[in-house]
Amino acid sequence: MNQNEKIVFKVKIFVRKKLKHKSSGHGYWHAYRVAQMAIFIGQKEKADLKVLELAGFLHDIGNDKDNDHEIKGAKISQGFLTKLKVNERIIKQVTYCVKNHRFSKGVIPKTLEAKIIQDADKLDALGAIEIVRVFSVSAAKKRKTYDPNVKPDFNYYLKHGVSRTAINHFYEKLFKLKNLMYTKTAKKIAINREKFMKAFLKRFFQEWSGEK
Repeated sequence: MNQNEKIVFKVKIFVRKKLKHKSSGHGYWHAYRVAQMAIFIGQKEKADLKVLELAGFLHDIGNDKDNDHEIKGAKISQGFLTKLKVNERIIKQVTYCVKNHRFSKGVIPKTLEAKIIQDADKLDALGAIEIVRVFSVSAAKKRKTYDPNVKPDFNYYLKHGVSRTAINHFYEKLFKLKNLMYTKTAKKIAINREKFMKAFLKRFFQEWSGEK
């Protein structure tokens, strides 16, 4: 392995250890998917791939019950990368990405790499994997899968931060993500993933009503 590969390898081990008790929503494999997607987008958008790979793996490293986990994560990332003797420029860019990755905070990133990390993070909430995650989380939280008498209510979601049913979550949050992408590459992927989710819901409602 070259020096960069050694650094990434050590970061992966660090992230896996730190996030081993996290759910699939914010665990190691989420970090892995965000890193891989960020690299893919970065190749298309001509961004710094070294920064994206490290930031993708580290973006949720501070995730815990603290509402400001991005700030904690940036500090952890800076300390660990400094220990690995990573180039200061890369450390600065990675920590900026980590600190500014949460779109729900209303932060608009200034660098291309930070925009890509936000896009990759949002894309992980679209598509086949997210469908599985929505229903698994809903079951774990003992929320209903679907209730035709409980209509999607965006104001309810904004106030409480949760959807009352799994199906409502698609309409109250997930289908709004497509329009929040920064890069052309991410927007294209988001459109495709949203179509897949809508096709699933179409079939769901057909089966619910006995049409299929």
